[in-house]
Amino acid sequence: MISNGWKILFSALLAVSVQAAPKAFKEANTALVEGRYEEAINLYQEAVAEAPELGVIYFNLGNAQYRIGQYEEAMAAYEYAASMSTSGYTRGRSLYNMGNCMIKVGEAARKMDPHAASSYCEQAAWFYRMALDYDADFEDAAYNLEISQRMRSSIEEAIQKQEKKEQQKNELMQYIREKLKAFIERQTPLLETQNTGDAQKLLERETRELAEVMENSGLASNIPMPDGTSTPGPLAATFNHTVQAAEAMAVPNQQKALDELIAALAATPADPNQQEGESDEESDEFEDYDMEYDESDEDASMYEEADPFGDFSEYEEIRGVPPPNQTEMDILAEEMRNQERRKQKKAGEYKAVEKDW
Repeated sequence: MISNGWKILFSALLAVSVQAAPKAFKEANTALVEGRYEEAINLYQEAVAEAPELGVIYFNLGNAQYRIGQYEEAMAAYEYAASMSTSGYTRGRSLYNMGNCMIKVGEAARKMDPHAASSYCEQAAWFYRMALDYDADFEDAAYNLEISQRMRSSIEEAIQKQEKKEQQKNELMQYIREKLKAFIERQTPLLETQNTGDAQKLLERETRELAEVMENSGLASNIPMPDGTSTPGPLAATFNHTVQAAEAMAVPNQQKALDELIAALAATPADPNQQEGESDEESDEFEDYDMEYDESDEDASMYEEADPFGDFSEYEEIRGVPPPNQTEMDILAEEMRNQERRKQKKAGEYKAVEKDW
């Protein structure tokens, strides 16, 4: 039940807010409710130019930008709303929405930069905690806080698994390179003898065993792509040359066997992610360029199935921004309800955290 004092305050605040809000703001609210988000954004920006001191305009601008996926722009709008508004409700909801933006940006970044995605989830959790500091009964913020923590945990676990997998690949590559070097050293003296005998047979067997190791690793097979094509595995060329070396040893053709072993060693990448035919020198030369490469949507979709970091499909969707009709009347009315709830709430149920404003 709202007291008479609060009703008077609400009426006064609402009158001031309605009077101060430019016409473009009201038109933008209508466009937002009707789903005309681009139009709403343009109108909110007009309203900001007329009344830059009203945090609620930035709040609704962020809502419109969020709904068309402009999460970084929405973040900036919500930050303005939180820092400029005198309403605890608007600040809390702005922080909550900033957390949602962080989750969306993190989800988009997880494939290319999982470490950044983990950081975004961590920052989102911080925003949700701040939102709860303004309203301890904000269920959506508490729910999204838990989801953001679970997402970050999932990403960190996937990173650890991927790093372990990469380490195992590196160790395998090193093992193969060392074995091929030893085979070359053993094959070279056999060029000078007519009767290779047991030495060649033993080396042939060990060469075939090494080829089997490559085959069993799965790195020698072609990798199917979502578009129906395939790309050679990192050990495809090494495997082929190794098999050819073993076949030459069986003849025996010592020179061909040696040539194939040398080719196999040259084709073995020191880095398991290095593409066939790319030398270590070439890899270093283009390293900086690759870091800035802007992958197209089409390119990204080709690698989607190989993504080791998942798509958070095991989690429910984060709860979104408040309803689109968050006008100044809605915000002031909700703020009054929150004040009434806080009066009845026992102290100490939620530990306050330090605010930056």
